[in-house]
Amino acid sequence: MPSNQKNFKNSSSVGLNKKELIEGLGSFKRNLEKHFFSQIVVRDYSTEPTSVKLVLELNCNFGLTEMLHHFNLGTWGNFESNELSFHPLLETLRESTDLYIEIEEFSIFLKDTTIVINKIYDESIPDQLEAILRSVSKNYVHFTKELTEVPYEIYVPVFEESLLENDTTLMNIKSGNNDVQDYFKYWGLYFYSEDDALIYDLKNTSIISGDLQMLNG
Repeated sequence: MPSNQKNFKNSSSVGLNKKELIEGLGSFKRNLEKHFFSQIVVRDYSTEPTSVKLVLELNCNFGLTEMLHHFNLGTWGNFESNELSFHPLLETLRESTDLYIEIEEFSIFLKDTTIVINKIYDESIPDQLEAILRSVSKNYVHFTKELTEVPYEIYVPVFEESLLENDTTLMNIKSGNNDVQDYFKYWGLYFYSEDDALIYDLKNTSIISGDLQMLNG
């Protein structure tokens, strides 16, 4: 599957080399693999010795419709469990180390598409992951062009370039003080049939053209 992620951001993995995390991280990873029916790669993008900025890459051997089917049934992701869902498992991992742990990115690699969810404020991914996936399910018909084409990459969220020119918006981005609703305004879509990325407007359930930017672009 080709990737145009470099159009939105530039990043490089420095490797997960925090010795203090190895034991707790292994259990965290195994539980997520079980609940998300996937193989998971965990990367650390932090540059500070006292913190860990995790990027989680889930590799699933099925397509988007099958994933949404199991998610809606409650059998994919285990979100209904009070102890073994994503957020509690992350809290258990944090308790195993003195390092500060944050989830910077959560990527789901499916057979027909990739969903990339970026952090927009502290705890935003663990807090909003289930709501984002429910929104993917709710908007599926609309962002697939009335079920005619599945985008091969979906970026959550993206921002209109004009908004990034606003001083207040830039300040919020740099401070991590974005609002939860920013996840549910605009997403970036890549289609094989389109030369350029498109924007999915969730409020109006429509695909539009325009300049867009990842939060950390």
